[in-house]
Amino acid sequence: MLVPATRTRDFARTTLKPRHRVVVRAIAEAIFANEGPVAPEKLDDFVEEMDRFVSPASKTLRFGLMRLLELLTIIPPLLIGRFTLFENLPIDDRLRVFKKCEISKFPLFLLIFIAYKTIMAIVWFEDEDELAALGYPGPARERYKRSLHLAEESKRALEVVR
Repeated sequence: MLVPATRTRDFARTTLKPRHRVVVRAIAEAIFANEGPVAPEKLDDFVEEMDRFVSPASKTLRFGLMRLLELLTIIPPLLIGRFTLFENLPIDDRLRVFKKCEISKFPLFLLIFIAYKTIMAIVWFEDEDELAALGYPGPARERYKRSLHLAEESKRALEVVR
């Protein structure tokens, strides 16, 4: 009797199709362009990171996130009265769409805002350069190191007492 060969997946799952990638890039360009425009290469890398972040999720979650992107693509006429796709809007209008989503009484619009802003912030700020730009000291976290030193001293003091 032959043992059936195990099925292995030798590919990396991708979730974002080209039509979704354009929207994710447009969202990131609007959200993270605080100090000025974001470099196109950085946006391209970010879209790849987003795909890697979302792809291991469950099939149901991936399906829902993709439908939210598709809804976001077509809602500008409803929220700001512009008859164009989200990714074709200027950055200021994209931000207006997100502001309207944020205060919307319609749960799906609010869900778009919360889901994508949360996921994108996690992925964006995993980058050491972005953390440094915020003032995060990185490996030189002196306050943390002092706390760790105090914790070790307390532990040693407790061991002496016992």
